[in-house]
Amino acid sequence: MAESEGRWWIWGAWLTIGVGVVGFGVVLFRLYGINLGPISHEHAAWSSFGSLLSGFFMVASTGATVATLLFLAHQNKQIQKTNTEQQRVTNAQLAAVNFEQYVNHRRFFMERLSELQSMFSNTFVFEDNDALYNKVFPKNTPTNLEFEAEVVTDPASQNYLGTLNLHLSALNDYASNPREDNRNGRWLVGKLISLSEALNLRMINEVSEGDLVFGGKRTAINIYASDEFVSIAKAIYDSFMFYTGNEKFTGLKLPMGRSANDSLIEYFLKSKDHPDVIQVLKPLAGLEILEGIYLDLCVVDDHIFGYLQQTYGVLVGIFEDRANVLKLRNRIFFVDLVQSGCDQAADALKVVQSDDHGYGVLKKIYDDFFILRKLID
Repeated sequence: MAESEGRWWIWGAWLTIGVGVVGFGVVLFRLYGINLGPISHEHAAWSSFGSLLSGFFMVASTGATVATLLFLAHQNKQIQKTNTEQQRVTNAQLAAVNFEQYVNHRRFFMERLSELQSMFSNTFVFEDNDALYNKVFPKNTPTNLEFEAEVVTDPASQNYLGTLNLHLSALNDYASNPREDNRNGRWLVGKLISLSEALNLRMINEVSEGDLVFGGKRTAINIYASDEFVSIAKAIYDSFMFYTGNEKFTGLKLPMGRSANDSLIEYFLKSKDHPDVIQVLKPLAGLEILEGIYLDLCVVDDHIFGYLQQTYGVLVGIFEDRANVLKLRNRIFFVDLVQSGCDQAADALKVVQSDDHGYGVLKKIYDDFFILRKLID
């Protein structure tokens, strides 16, 4: 409708200018004929007539030029209007395509999270998938989509992926240097919890001895199986790296090992601070006493250790893996272990003098086994 009106406007302008020019010519020549009479044979008259004719055509050409300019101006306006409309349509189409890509990108990310849960036998779930996506791709919105994300570890501008990288790097250093002075249980607990909180995992598997609870939520950390959680964290991080166009984490080729488990056992056995914030689940009665015996056997004097070496070997096997700790739920296995340990400690007490350097530790081991025997009777 607007285009039709514009076309009629142009034709009207042309007609108006044309009528005006013709009318002006008629009036001009009419006045010339009345005032100067019929065209004569005199040269001067013809000269005057030529000047008049020249002036008329100049006016006519000016009118034509004005009409042409008006036409071009209108045409340019129409082109601009058309281009604006086309640009609006194009922008709308691009926005729709970008939104669809954004939705698909988020969906693929959520599917990958589900695959990670299945990879570990659905022992955990991610608590807030949307928040996790926004952490990994902080610049992505329905109107902006980026398929890659940087790993920024600089403290001044550190991002989510950079935080995960630093946590894993610290644990890699710990695993690579299992020195005695590296057995800092408090540091290790803090690092594992920080990594667990960053991944926002919630455990849905069966409660197990050694599960760590933080802030009222059961984490993926088990003090008898620190390697299990670290392997989960590394798999999740590597998945993020693949999805964001980065290289996988190259560290953590060595296990955390007994050093980590022993540090965690010792820390929670000695530290009872803030039980409402952090605690280890130990539903099995007497488990903490058995942990104390294990740690005492680690430091007992060599001449006493020989009497209890068999018990020590069994306890090492138990506390190096979560599944082995669960064997203690078997009453027969537990009773045999306690009875055997109690007998070995009693035999050692028969030959070790009360003034011996290691007598106090040995007596404590025997007393703990005796308490356990009374507990399970």
